[in-house]
Amino acid sequence: MAAKFWTLVTCPEAAERHVSAATPAMLRRFADLLSPALARELLRPAAAKLKREWIDPELADKGLLYNRFLRHSQLHWVRKIGEAGFDVVYIKGFASAHSLYDDPDARTIGDLDLLLRAKDLDALIHFLSGHGFRFRGEARSPWGFISDVSFLPFVSEDASANLDLHIAPDAYPATLSLSTEAVFSESRRLEIDGLRLRVPSPEHHFFLSLTNAAKGAFGPASVRKSVDAIRMLERTEELDWERLEALVTQGRLCRAARSFLQLLERLGGRLGPAPVGLLRPFRGLPACEFARLVRDYETLFPTGPGHLRTLRRELLLATDLRVGLYRNWRRLRGLVRPYGGLPPG
Repeated sequence: MAAKFWTLVTCPEAAERHVSAATPAMLRRFADLLSPALARELLRPAAAKLKREWIDPELADKGLLYNRFLRHSQLHWVRKIGEAGFDVVYIKGFASAHSLYDDPDARTIGDLDLLLRAKDLDALIHFLSGHGFRFRGEARSPWGFISDVSFLPFVSEDASANLDLHIAPDAYPATLSLSTEAVFSESRRLEIDGLRLRVPSPEHHFFLSLTNAAKGAFGPASVRKSVDAIRMLERTEELDWERLEALVTQGRLCRAARSFLQLLERLGGRLGPAPVGLLRPFRGLPACEFARLVRDYETLFPTGPGHLRTLRRELLLATDLRVGLYRNWRRLRGLVRPYGGLPPG
């Protein structure tokens, strides 16, 4: 059975039975984790059924207006990139906003992520630099910017557009099973404001939601990825679970997939014919950690997880052993010589 608060999102027809879960503290945390505009969008069916407003309308409207400005700024540069002849696939939040939500402005948050072939990277950087874009910011960890397939934010001159350039769909270990060419070859086209854009196939989109949630050890930042995945399960006729299982297995992500799928199920996600092996319950220490993860989601992270708790969760639920060892070796090496986050050259 879904956690009481999450039932308001995943099963709004049962909202009357769980209305007591929508306490002011829970609603505030939900809005903080997702943004007031997205929180209102997700709770709208249950709120309409109960004829009440749960998210502060002023905060939600302000957030929606800002998101609308952000999305139109992104679309301006999407158009420019397309007119210049660059072939890219738009991934992550931008793809989710335009394929999973009736109002994409409700989901438009943060950076514009785009995937391109490595051979096109220098040319795209040169093109956008000519329009005032610069790499800005710094890594948020003491070991630097650890990914070698994406870079620091590439920001427009007026700071209205923030681009994340990717030359692989996600960092190791996802690169073991999902290549840039595979994402391009299986991508689908969306018509957005007169533009015909590439976004990932449903299976690749779901896989990247999993890898991004796992990369953050299923912490507070993963809530948005989980919501997107729940939406995919609702709006996709049927995911190719055999294809997904192959990606997960080859990519050494079985433990992360078990955690993610079972978490979605506990939140009320409709998995359908998901592989039995990926729904096998955890035992021992991973089972205890998974129970703590479910409680964090049920209570919407009232306290931050902290470094040691995050590391424990990563090792027990979010990585296979070899991946965890490699990732922490990279971090230790980065403490001595932090990774800069700029493209080669």
